[in-house]
Amino acid sequence: MSFGDRLGIAGLILACIGIGIAILWPTARWVGWIAIFSAIGLLICWGVLEFKRPKEAPSFVFVFGAPLGDNDSPVWIMMLKHYGPNPAYNCDIEFFDQDRKNIEHQWLLQHPGSSFPPPGLAGKSQERLRVPEAGPIGSIGSFQWTPFDPNCQHYTASISCRDGVFKEDWEVTRVNGVLRTKITIEHGPQWIERNPKLDRVVFACSEPEFSKTPLASTLPAAKPQPNNPGWKPNHRFEFPVAIIDPNGHVQVMSGIKLPDGSTKTDFGCWNILTRHFGDATPGRKA
Repeated sequence: MSFGDRLGIAGLILACIGIGIAILWPTARWVGWIAIFSAIGLLICWGVLEFKRPKEAPSFVFVFGAPLGDNDSPVWIMMLKHYGPNPAYNCDIEFFDQDRKNIEHQWLLQHPGSSFPPPGLAGKSQERLRVPEAGPIGSIGSFQWTPFDPNCQHYTASISCRDGVFKEDWEVTRVNGVLRTKITIEHGPQWIERNPKLDRVVFACSEPEFSKTPLASTLPAAKPQPNNPGWKPNHRFEFPVAIIDPNGHVQVMSGIKLPDGSTKTDFGCWNILTRHFGDATPGRKA
């Protein structure tokens, strides 16, 4: 409980005491008035502190992933990641592959007499997930996904948790052989409408080398073969990458050994794979 909350509770108690004295002991009514005016002062202080206190970051679950088995794998492991200082409750996530959604949209434009695209036109284009409770520590879950084009990926997610509604935009592009990414998570439209002067962005990260690409508009010529998702002895893995260990658990590469003997552990926005975000109050450094 914060100092401001304690002041508010003390103010309410004093107000009750003052009103009680004024009613039950009319001869000591002046004592009651002193208590009431003191209570008003405490409540004013509580209101000022509450107004100035930085709001705590919301807690929710979002989607972020990595190539499965090797850096150039056509299959990715999409992990559910927790954001925020507190547990997230009752989260419903609708995950959309915008490249496939665009293929479906283009087909409907070319076939105005149809209400829906044919099943499996571009493969599975969305996933719905439910997370009753998730905290900053521990695994939440994951699912495998085959990107339309592993080198140019575009996703959105609609997230609804106890702390509110959020929209995620996540993109991946391979630039000069290296996977680069950008992710933005914003408050939902109702929050934006109620708070037009506040920053709608909850979390954002974009690598300087990231380059935006257009959505896919044509079907691929061939379907690539998946890689072995497990550990490969004497194989040089490039970051980012995840594997499935012999126990069936997802393991994400967390460091690369450099020629000088040191270990590189900072990978820009890909740090989301191995670190937790959202612990700090908005406006403060994590």
